[in-house]
Amino acid sequence: MSVLDVRNLSVQYLTENGASEIVKDISFKVEKGEIAGLVGESGSGKSTAMLAVMGLLENRAQIRAERITISGEKPVPGQNAAMIFQDSLSCLNPSVKIGRQLRETVQARRKCSRKEAAARAEELLDLTGIRNPALRMRQYPFELSGGMRQRVVLAIALACEPELIIADEPTTALDALVQAQILLLFKRIVKETGTSMLLVSHDMGVTAAMCSRVYVMHSGRIVEHGTVEDIFYSPVEEYTRRLLEDARGGRLTVHRDGNTENAAGKTGNAYGNPPLLQMEHVTKIFDESEGVRDLSLEIRRGEILALVGESGSGKTTAARILTGMLREDSGILRYRGDELGQDRRMDAFGGSVQMVFQDPYASLNPCLTVREALKEALEASGQRVNGTKRCRSERQRSSSYSREKGRMAEKIDRMLRLTGLSPEDADRYPRDFSGGQRQRIGIARALIVEPEILVCDEALSSLDATTREQILELIFRIQRKIGFACLFISHDMHVVRRISDRIAVMYGGRIVETGETKKVCSDPWHPYTKQLIEAVPEPDPLRAVKIKAAPGKDGTEMVRYGCPFAGRCGYALECCGEEIPESYSFDGREVSCFLYSDRHSGRRSRDYRMTSQI
Repeated sequence: MSVLDVRNLSVQYLTENGASEIVKDISFKVEKGEIAGLVGESGSGKSTAMLAVMGLLENRAQIRAERITISGEKPVPGQNAAMIFQDSLSCLNPSVKIGRQLRETVQARRKCSRKEAAARAEELLDLTGIRNPALRMRQYPFELSGGMRQRVVLAIALACEPELIIADEPTTALDALVQAQILLLFKRIVKETGTSMLLVSHDMGVTAAMCSRVYVMHSGRIVEHGTVEDIFYSPVEEYTRRLLEDARGGRLTVHRDGNTENAAGKTGNAYGNPPLLQMEHVTKIFDESEGVRDLSLEIRRGEILALVGESGSGKTTAARILTGMLREDSGILRYRGDELGQDRRMDAFGGSVQMVFQDPYASLNPCLTVREALKEALEASGQRVNGTKRCRSERQRSSSYSREKGRMAEKIDRMLRLTGLSPEDADRYPRDFSGGQRQRIGIARALIVEPEILVCDEALSSLDATTREQILELIFRIQRKIGFACLFISHDMHVVRRISDRIAVMYGGRIVETGETKKVCSDPWHPYTKQLIEAVPEPDPLRAVKIKAAPGKDGTEMVRYGCPFAGRCGYALECCGEEIPESYSFDGREVSCFLYSDRHSGRRSRDYRMTSQI
């Protein structure tokens, strides 16, 4: 008997215009101890189908099915089934500490004492790779990074001791190393406990690494299914072939290597350009273990600089300091060579620095139409409709207002077309768009004020492979057309490798390596950079099964003394636990590692050309 058996499931949402069928007569199953996969684009109906299986749609939809059972019984969330969602923050109670939420879940399942439940809660946090679980038990969800919150959600699901775990994009917000740890954890739990898992994902690399069988979903239907080898090596449907091609980057014309021909047929190299924005020895500490410390970074005119690292390593903190959303404790910021004090930073930028966020829906006001959102952005930057000089008569004022309003409408329409939307979309609300379309709106809102610097903070991580390729090409095309500089924050090394000119790698609140992207990705010098690149799962079952997790746990803890990576480094020297390495420079490559120090690794000859020491 299959653990999960779903036959002829259909789901309809009731709207003002009648019933809309989202899931159309699909059937699938998961065997005992198996990890099965369900893949497809955003909007294909994957999550709706899973919510229907778990009985979480209630009266919001009409559900028809011949059979939905777990081991022959009705699915009961928290007993024989558990579900892990993509958005970890919305799954946790923001007003209740992590320890209590975990403890109550354990007690509901095991009927044990409070002390026993607390001990089990700490054990589960440790199992999911959270450093210092006793401290995290006393914290609220907002005090944790996105990656750590997702680990807490995983721990809560495991506390239910279910027969089936439905994981809906469980590693979307995680960097490659943490993702590898979670994937291996899943595999071990399934193997040791016999728990079954249905993995819902748009990441074909994760699917290849985890699943023995795969179902492909498109427009509410299962269009193809088979073994993971069949799906990845011998797909029958054109849609499946397109998913795989997008996952491998085969259709995208963009590939950056510093001075290659781009999609527009022009060449460009930003390496010789002067710095537009510089951060010098910037420190921002939230507590003794989180933030950024002694961070130096520069963004050059016209370049795309990628900032990568684990969840909680300080990437978003650095971006928020750079944009003026946070104030640093110490350090200097320079814009166009001039030092910026904290009191005049936002005025100095004047809209020249804009940000695109990870969650496109949360970053848009649901009460504003697209036109109103873009108009608001223009007005906030000082480009007001009625901002023209004072006219002498009412008629002149009215005429001037009309001309300015017309120019703004033209600018909004032009920006919508540039970002792949249409002028007809301007009067619609965010709820009327898909995730990819919402992200296009976010990009349009940021670019309409003509910024010099665009900060993309995990702007593609929540998108499926096909939509991600579209947005990736969109950013590249507009960047080359307009010429803005871009700080591209991501944990997706596949994307970073293809879009960025330079790359900066963060660990434990510090920059550990910077250099040209092509050189760093093909020949990493810092041990952490090497681990980060090797942990990325490929969309190929034979290569993906070799995925390995790095030793240790998350890299969120900063250290006052010693290298922050020493505890996870296989090349650590005695000095690594006592001193913080400087940043050593060699022909455009900078690396913070004692392996490149003459004082600690031995003096080299004058004509020695530095190469990777790992």
